[in-house]
Amino acid sequence: MSWEIECCNNECPKIKANNIVDLINKHRDNNGLFLCSLSHHHGFIKKTFALQEKERVWNPYLKGIITLGKDNEIYQPFVFIVADKPNNEPDSVWFSYYKDLRGKQENGKLKIGYGPGGPPVLKIDSIKELLQKLNFI
Repeated sequence: MSWEIECCNNECPKIKANNIVDLINKHRDNNGLFLCSLSHHHGFIKKTFALQEKERVWNPYLKGIITLGKDNEIYQPFVFIVADKPNNEPDSVWFSYYKDLRGKQENGKLKIGYGPGGPPVLKIDSIKELLQKLNFI
């Protein structure tokens, strides 16, 4: 699954990350905010989800990712930093995770988890780390 990063500045071309690992490793600043193609701190990813309630839609604008896992572990929890409009400051976090079994087992896959699979389970130390990182956003 590729991720398309847009910019609040309409003159910036869109840029794509090949997958969640590429998005995390190559398209964020030190605080986790997405960078557009010209390395501005105005990058975002627009998503749309139909809700279970009839005729309701959630349109989050993903503004960045804060990682919570340890390097080289298969299971990698993280949070998306979310705003309700592309120009707005982030005001929410969306808990998620990915599992990267590529290279660790035969026919290993990269899987991102959010929604029906449930949220990641985090240790209290990870929550404390998240709160410290959110202070810089």
